Amino acid sequence: MSSALVESGIAPFADLPLAEALATKRSFVERALARRHLPGTVSPVVPSPRPAGSRARVKLRVGPSGELGFSRPGTHDFVAVPLNDLVRPELVAYAEALQAAGGAKATFELRSDGDRVVVNAERSFRGPVDLAVQDRRVRGNPTLLVDGLRVSPGSFYQVNLELNQLVLQRVDELLRDLKPVALLDLYGGVGNLSVRAARRGVPVTLVESSRCAAADARYNLAGTRAVVVNTDAGKLQAGDHLADVVLLDPPRAGAQGLLAELALARPRAFVYLSCDPVSLARDLASVPDYRIELVEPWDMFPGTEHIETLVLLTRGEPRRLR
Repeated sequence: MSSALVESGIAPFADLPLAEALATKRSFVERALARRHLPGTVSPVVPSPRPAGSRARVKLRVGPSGELGFSRPGTHDFVAVPLNDLVRPELVAYAEALQAAGGAKATFELRSDGDRVVVNAERSFRGPVDLAVQDRRVRGNPTLLVDGLRVSPGSFYQVNLELNQLVLQRVDELLRDLKPVALLDLYGGVGNLSVRAARRGVPVTLVESSRCAAADARYNLAGTRAVVVNTDAGKLQAGDHLADVVLLDPPRAGAQGLLAELALARPRAFVYLSCDPVSLARDLASVPDYRIELVEPWDMFPGTEHIETLVLLTRGEPRRLR
């Protein structure tokens, strides 16, 4: 990866050998658990199938001379860096075409499903065929089809398409082993993590605060036994939605207080996908009656200090999984 990515602060691990970067990220998870005196062996980090050029979403700014770049992390300073090592090839080509046309204005996000590229911008500008402005369609079709799921311009989806597919396979393995009678999917987005279980006939209650993402989830889960609830998962209380297995994928701040609240209803298991080891460890420490069965880090953001972590918690004696 380019040294400019390191100097800009956008990808501070970009110049590290891959093995060293993965080992460092694993240690982040280990230290976060250790500070909370939590047991459990942290598995080696699952690497991204694309160690460079993996991002399917990128928010760009237009510089003073019309060049495309970013805000330096923690500042409003503009920084121009090569896109090739950071984002997928189709996004690089699209960005270059926009820059050549000279029509890009303000800040905009390029979004790819691995095939099509669409734009979600702060304000309208000439050039994009498929354009949304502040999450609303302006022209063309700015809605993507990501892994067979509808994703509207204002809906979140994982930035690393190939690694997300592997995470989905692993989550589905865990859910198949757990055999939930009823599954509660919190911070469920467009249905990314629970759609496979729902399509197998598992009753799913998906809770999502974004109106846009909840609408996509209803579309994606149509024809299943799933119910989509458009509310803040963080405000749920034990018993609001009964389930024997709880699946959650909260934002970086985690789900403070939520696991302890839901544990009062004594679900058999929690499957927790986290994007921050510190908030993850805090949340795990709040449910001492649950055992940490596995801790698996996934390199969703190559070149950066960020790490995604999948955790399985079970109530009672630990069980051996496939």
